Amino acid sequence: MRLRLLVPQVKSLPTERPKACCWCQSPLLQRHQTVPKAVIDTQVRETQAVRYRCTACGRTFRQYAEGVSRYRQSQRVMGLAVLLWTLGLSEWATSHVLHALEAGIHRSSVHRDRLRAGALLQQRGMAAGPVRVLGADETGVPVRGHAQLVGFVVDGENGKTVGVDVLVKQDGVAFRRWLEQYTKALGVEVLVTDDLNTYKPVSHQLGLPQQICLAHVRKWVANRLRTIHGWEEEQALVRQLVRELAADGGERLLRLEPRVRGSPPLRRLVVDLLGRWPALVCYQSHPGVPATNNRTEQAIGKSKVRFKTVRGFKSVAGALAGIALTQWVYSGAAVHDLRELAA
Repeated sequence: MRLRLLVPQVKSLPTERPKACCWCQSPLLQRHQTVPKAVIDTQVRETQAVRYRCTACGRTFRQYAEGVSRYRQSQRVMGLAVLLWTLGLSEWATSHVLHALEAGIHRSSVHRDRLRAGALLQQRGMAAGPVRVLGADETGVPVRGHAQLVGFVVDGENGKTVGVDVLVKQDGVAFRRWLEQYTKALGVEVLVTDDLNTYKPVSHQLGLPQQICLAHVRKWVANRLRTIHGWEEEQALVRQLVRELAADGGERLLRLEPRVRGSPPLRRLVVDLLGRWPALVCYQSHPGVPATNNRTEQAIGKSKVRFKTVRGFKSVAGALAGIALTQWVYSGAAVHDLRELAA
């Protein structure tokens, strides 16, 4: 993976005059005072801030130089701190690296910068434009020693992460409320999921065709067939149907069902496949729909790699911030602007 970073610049003086009052939006402003402001930065130690007085409301506010805000750290240091943590350094290690760059901040400041940057990314949102194919999956994130259920939704055609949400329960009602907000807002036409039974009634309630991940289905079919003894000819037929997914596969399964009534495990498998068959071949009638849910799992994997080194989060907000940051870093964007991570 290659990252092209755009690092914020820090200037000593404001170069632009504010266009309006930040309190009442009046354009009538009077330059009031110039005051020094100490900053923590790798190159600049002090900048100048200009105070303006609004002639309409009488209140004053500060105009900071480029790369400086009301915080002690510059935007450059904030961005670097968050980036180093996201790439795998601990908060302590990030603090030590910044100290070596003569812009040292405490680990608690790194923690606050990380939470603030994650919140900023969440507020801006991840979705852009309509999404025709929506991929959905859920995973457990360690929070205070317990697995917190988190749902990921991605654009099934290009793999871009659309949203991440905390799920209260792993049932149909919770999943419908979770996915409904995306399907209505983004104009979703097809839903791609794993083979969890909870998704089937959800897709029907939302009025969307569903594509079940074939990789999951073929895996559990192979595992269940290993536990069945005998009936080699029928087992071979089931394997062939799941592998080829022929147009008449549903009819052939229907004809196979009376033949395997003497083997309850095999009959249950055939019945399960019959119930899932329309969702197994959905991609054949909908161009652009993937046959697997790999893109959603890849999006989850971007964050999972970092979670294994964190050893758990202290809060749900911290977990969501970590997810937002890892999704941002591994988004595949041509340029990563660190100003997006600084308040």
